[in-house]
Amino acid sequence: MNTSVPFRLRRAVCRRLALTFDRDAWAERISVFLFVVAVVALFPVQESFGQYYMFGRNKIQYENFEWNVLRTDHFDIYYYPEMRDLAEHGAFFAEEIYDELQNRFAFDLADRVPLIFYSTNLHFKQTNTTPGFIPDGVGGFFEFLKGRVVIPANGDIHRFRRVIRHELVHVFTFNRIVRVLRDYRKPVDRFVPLWFTEGLAEYWSGQADYNHEMIIREALFPNYLVTLESLHRSQGSYLM
Repeated sequence: MNTSVPFRLRRAVCRRLALTFDRDAWAERISVFLFVVAVVALFPVQESFGQYYMFGRNKIQYENFEWNVLRTDHFDIYYYPEMRDLAEHGAFFAEEIYDELQNRFAFDLADRVPLIFYSTNLHFKQTNTTPGFIPDGVGGFFEFLKGRVVIPANGDIHRFRRVIRHELVHVFTFNRIVRVLRDYRKPVDRFVPLWFTEGLAEYWSGQADYNHEMIIREALFPNYLVTLESLHRSQGSYLM
């Protein structure tokens, strides 16, 4: 594993490179792997991990990745050599988002955050950060046991930035709750509902676009939009 020296990515360069990507394309995404509260608050640990195991199947890793580490002020960014440019984009986005969330939460993370980037969804599904299979549609996840964020890029720099923001909101939310519980000498086993953490992460991910509006319309007109009283029943599904 190679480790690069600390760097500071110039804002103008990153923004200029970002123009080469399609600004309007943003695919629907689900962060089913929100272990932040799904494991602790909604399910027993065995059930949470079990739902991603597919018995009788093996998780095959087709590539052996040569991981490098790009260190910034608050992040250790793991990437393989052919995606160096993408890692630098992600580093810039992550630090910019960190400063914003630090102000919003009035809170600073005590530890560095590992960010693991993959250049394609196929590579992402081979990750060994979780032993289970990653379902289709998962755009990234925060693995709270070791505090790691894992994200594929898939060629859309704007969606990439949005997913980084979404997952970092989860990181801040989880760590803020843990800090408060410890300050009040409470056991670290109490968390706000999943619908709240997912809602906050998506709300702070960026401005809603036509994809969001389409999803809401499709849920509203057939009358299967989840009501406030029933949010707890969605349990992290797409209806969340």
